[in-house]
Amino acid sequence: MLSDKLKKEIQSAYTRLLENRGYRSRFCQRQMVADIANTLANIETGEDGERTSDNHVCVIEAGTGTGKTVAYAIAALPIAAALGKKLVISTATVALQEQIVLRDLPDIRTHSGLDFSFTLAKGRRRYLCLARLDQALQAGNSMNHTLSLYEDEMFPTDLSNQHLYEEMLSRLGMGDWDGDRDSWPVEVDNSAWFPVSTDHVQCSGRKCSHFENCYFYKAREQINRVDCIVTNHDLVLSDLMMGGGAVLPEPEETIYVFDEGHHLPDKAISHFASFVMLRGTRQWLEQLPELMSQLTADVGDIGQLPRQLRSFQALSQDLCHRLDELHGLLMPYVDEAEGDDRDLRHRFAGGVIEAPVRSLCEEICNDTRRLEAMAGQVQADIESRLSDFDDPDREALETWLPLIASAAARLGGGAGLWFTWAQQDEEGEAPTARWLSFRDNEEIVLNASPVTVNTTLQELLWDRCYGAVLTSATLAVGGDFERFRLRSGISDQAHFRALGSPFHYQEQGLLKIPSMDVDPRNADAHNDAVAEMLPSLLRQARGSLVLFSSWRQMNRITDALEPALRQEILSQGELSKSEIVNEQKRRIDRGERSIIFGLASFAEGIDLPGAYCEHVIIIKIPFAVPDDPVGATLSEWIEQRGGNSFAEIMVPDAALRLVQACGRLLRTEADTGVVTLLDRRLVSQRYGRLLLNALPPFRREIS
Repeated sequence: MLSDKLKKEIQSAYTRLLENRGYRSRFCQRQMVADIANTLANIETGEDGERTSDNHVCVIEAGTGTGKTVAYAIAALPIAAALGKKLVISTATVALQEQIVLRDLPDIRTHSGLDFSFTLAKGRRRYLCLARLDQALQAGNSMNHTLSLYEDEMFPTDLSNQHLYEEMLSRLGMGDWDGDRDSWPVEVDNSAWFPVSTDHVQCSGRKCSHFENCYFYKAREQINRVDCIVTNHDLVLSDLMMGGGAVLPEPEETIYVFDEGHHLPDKAISHFASFVMLRGTRQWLEQLPELMSQLTADVGDIGQLPRQLRSFQALSQDLCHRLDELHGLLMPYVDEAEGDDRDLRHRFAGGVIEAPVRSLCEEICNDTRRLEAMAGQVQADIESRLSDFDDPDREALETWLPLIASAAARLGGGAGLWFTWAQQDEEGEAPTARWLSFRDNEEIVLNASPVTVNTTLQELLWDRCYGAVLTSATLAVGGDFERFRLRSGISDQAHFRALGSPFHYQEQGLLKIPSMDVDPRNADAHNDAVAEMLPSLLRQARGSLVLFSSWRQMNRITDALEPALRQEILSQGELSKSEIVNEQKRRIDRGERSIIFGLASFAEGIDLPGAYCEHVIIIKIPFAVPDDPVGATLSEWIEQRGGNSFAEIMVPDAALRLVQACGRLLRTEADTGVVTLLDRRLVSQRYGRLLLNALPPFRREIS
């Protein structure tokens, strides 16, 4: 139960912040503070402080203008401190992550009177690896040729980057740089950065000669010292997949806040998906014995090496033969593949693989596991030798360890894919989506992905964490959280709340659905009609945002416009997202008209207040792409169980995307503008009413 002391601390901090910043109290924000505080304070614990109840998750939908960051920070920071828990704030985008660290939390700490420390947590890849920098600077050493074994998954050292690496070393020596990629003065291309960074697989940790000066581990020490950690969903999921506590605090000692929480299920699906490139894997396996041979040539005996070289050779050859056989079984599917020449795909209906392919994948899986075990033993033997700091080959061993660790990890990842392809899904359980991608160089890519992650998230996250808060402007459909709850695996015992917005939608915004004679399902006719209507629609505002459903649609409609109008358009793909937003603002500030053309990624995460965006035009209802293998497999499964995938998945998901798109219009309580929907299905189809009811309550003008 929320104690009087904590209640007073939270109320005082909130009141002080409002007074010092000149903010007005908002009912929706106060309600959010209260919901979070009551949920976290009412978690039942055992004698050792461990959670013993299941009412520890709070899910709040709160629209733009609520002040979500202030609400969850004011409520969660004092409670986490009182409980001795870490607060982890996770976002889906870098922009919001930076806003919280650079602006929101410093402002809250300064004006609320709360005393707390915070830091930003990033993965290893965001930090320079001193060992890899040493190797990159020794461009002519004997190790560089070994990197070519991994050209399909990492960037080999490029001599043209030597000047950059020397400058990095110089700045480090002078104390002008902290090894963080994001604090380097200019953007560093992946081809230059990857050779001097590492991941958890290739990192040798405490066995590295540079461990005491490692920038990643210094940042990790900071994580252990602060009260609040700001990170992203990807790092949280990666940490959980490694068992929890690998980079971030243990889940049991953590209260999580997932801002932009609607992204979490999709992020999780991406994390648990896997793929294997058939030709690339075969070429890599052919070179694996050479890798082991070169290792022994450089550092002598490593455990059973070089005596096991023949075993590596024989097992690698057997695997290559099996992959050739599998290639022959899979090639006929190219005739059934759909898509264009750059993205031909064949999806197995229901995720069901034919028996001959499954059987061969099982054999490949078993052989891959054997190779993985052998490579893993070599890795362990190298680590054992590195324990001797006087080993004369220590420098070479440190160079070899990430290479062998990467080989073992690649074998392990491949074995996971082969295992998934060899299995039949349990009857009654959600299937695994399985599909093939055919590339123009005759490469075949085998893919597998779960279609739901509710059980996985429940086991890895919700069952383990001390407490959690999820918030976003789009979690419920018309106040109903069931779709999100089922996707995320959150218990129905969690606290759910859909808050009203502080905006006066009736006064600030207008929703228009103009008269049109064509249906978007007739793509060509609809595109022609849109191209004819856009010029007059775009004249109505200084700043506009036009949202398309596909690249093809956007390009075709753009090409149909007059050249003079095209000069005013900033199209996605021509500049980065942030550059487009900044250029829109510059043009409007100069008194010019400016128009952004974008796809789904521009329907959320961009902030264009006031004149920067007075008109949002949505070309068609943003239904999911029908050829998405994961979504198609899930839809099949629902239909087989007697459900209606269109009503249960496509319509609710489209409603959320429409709400996100409409959310680009009003960013402050002073904004006004128009949302125009060029899709008559909102009024002609039965599901249109559900979509309209889910949208903000703008004034409506429906022709």
